Amino acid sequence: MKKLAIILWCVCALAFAAAAQKLNAPPAWAYVARPADYKDPVDDGSLHHVPDSTAGWTFTQLQDFYSAADWHPGDHPAMPEVVAHGRKPEVFACGFCHRADGPGGPENASLAGLPEAYIVQQMADFKSGARKSLTPERRPPAAMTAVAKAATTAEVASAAAYFSRLKPRKLITVVWKRPWFQKPTWWDGCSRL
Repeated sequence: MKKLAIILWCVCALAFAAAAQKLNAPPAWAYVARPADYKDPVDDGSLHHVPDSTAGWTFTQLQDFYSAADWHPGDHPAMPEVVAHGRKPEVFACGFCHRADGPGGPENASLAGLPEAYIVQQMADFKSGARKSLTPERRPPAAMTAVAKAATTAEVASAAAYFSRLKPRKLITVVWKRPWFQKPTWWDGCSRL
């Protein structure tokens, strides 16, 4: 009976450990991965465009970590070298991931308008290991850590000064509509933020 209790205890402990690990794992919906059999499309040399821009790049050019596609160069100051092209082989172009005008993408942060000192501190924290990711094996956090370790103080300062001067863009508009069954109230006339 004692052996059965020990075995049962071990099974329960393993089950609880597995459940705890699952609870601490990041949600799958937030970290979508490419399918294992995914292959990049073949670059046929055609140029890709975005609305309201005359700029165009091939698929291969858009995948170059040392070149930030600048779709609207008139919308922001000239990019410093580290933001536009990085420094081969260790420092990717900051604008490749965080975009030339700083809004970032779904997998990384918007830097536009953040305080210069904050950006410098975050880079120092990536470099020292004080800032970590829940998913350090994924490409964006691994690349950010590697870039932070390789970037010079002058490169970090240059990028931080550039991104801090950019005006953040509004990317999302939330629209609230009163449900059809709800009567208007006195605060409906107040302006909403």
